[in-house]
Amino acid sequence: MKIDYDSGRIISKTVTFNGETEDGRQFTINANWNDWDGWNVLPDEIDWDNSDGTDEESDEIAQRFENEMN
Repeated sequence: MKIDYDSGRIISKTVTFNGETEDGRQFTINANWNDWDGWNVLPDEIDWDNSDGTDEESDEIAQRFENEMN
């Protein structure tokens, strides 16, 4: 048996991105990427650090992320 380990390719991955609002509140985006759909992040995949972000803010962050990344 022979396995060509150098021929591997990434078709899907999960990446964490750090961010900050204009008023200094920090958040983390847990985004998924695949080679057929591009980047995807759902509002419930926005984790707020030491503060509570609103659903509207999470929606806005998710939409902005997808618009800029895809």
